[in-house]
Amino acid sequence: MRVGVLKPDHLGDMVLAAPALAALERRFARLTLFCHPKNLRLANHLFPSQRALPLYLPHLDKEYRADTSGRQRVDLLRREIDLLICLRWDGQIDHLLTIPEIEFYMPGPAGPISHVSVDQRDLVCPFTGSYDILDSYVYPGFPPLEQRPMHVTRVGLCISAGFRLNSWPMCHWLGLAERLQKHGIHVVLIGGPAEAARLQVLQEALMDSLGYRPSVIIGSNDFGATLRAIHDLVDLVIATDSGTAHLAALARPVISLFGGSPWQKFAPLGRFNAILSRRYPCSPCRQFNRVEANTCHTQECLTNLRPEQVFACLRAYLEGQDFSRETCLHGVWVTEAPWSTTEALAA
Repeated sequence: MRVGVLKPDHLGDMVLAAPALAALERRFARLTLFCHPKNLRLANHLFPSQRALPLYLPHLDKEYRADTSGRQRVDLLRREIDLLICLRWDGQIDHLLTIPEIEFYMPGPAGPISHVSVDQRDLVCPFTGSYDILDSYVYPGFPPLEQRPMHVTRVGLCISAGFRLNSWPMCHWLGLAERLQKHGIHVVLIGGPAEAARLQVLQEALMDSLGYRPSVIIGSNDFGATLRAIHDLVDLVIATDSGTAHLAALARPVISLFGGSPWQKFAPLGRFNAILSRRYPCSPCRQFNRVEANTCHTQECLTNLRPEQVFACLRAYLEGQDFSRETCLHGVWVTEAPWSTTEALAA
């Protein structure tokens, strides 16, 4: 049987789907991955032996181009596969891709908040059998981390934000970098192409206070080079919710700053990662709601997550404090995530 897997969304979502894709690749000899055209290089990098083809869905395109490929999309699927397993549900994919002669499996509407990797495992288990999420896919080339890092001398600050409401204020990044430097921790700045100008501004602003010109890692389509730079230049990454953060988690532990986006669902995968959040009553934000308008202009969930709080939580993390259960520290909720076992992930 010719099996297709659909993962048509953004860069970070592709990384989060890696455990399910790896399990399906082990199960099916004839597997084709359909993904957003901009994710094709990432798919080829993460799964070099897996066939990947571009598939454009207009409602998932940040550039909002008109859809002129409906007929080509249907013809492509009819020509290539007999069974389609969709790793995303959003209410429109069923309408766009239901084709009578192709078996179609997709998750149902989201229920209680669970990590997307758990939802995907539940979907593919009838085909693959159960698997450990954190062991199903391991990025090659780097030795696996055996324990939480304690002796950190280099921290990457990943300022990327795929959506504006996920961004942390630049003045907060500046304040955190200065605190790190005062405690002998070297700073490296990380971002994607969209953050190149902001990275340069932050680099220039930090030169006087740090006493050196911090290195900058700007991600590109050469994902191997980006991940190698992150692995070689930093011991740990502090990041807001973004595709670059998910990518960085393949190379180093990530401490994620979450505001309005649901951390329970989109925490970066990897052992020894941690989530910091104020957990306001309005979180998760209405930016993730399809029927209510989001009128938030203050981003209090992130602007009120102060650099001194983040630094205090980082120190507790490096000192080995147990965050396997949610802990409130200096007004910030800290959770070690995505937790060290599949069972804890599913809880």
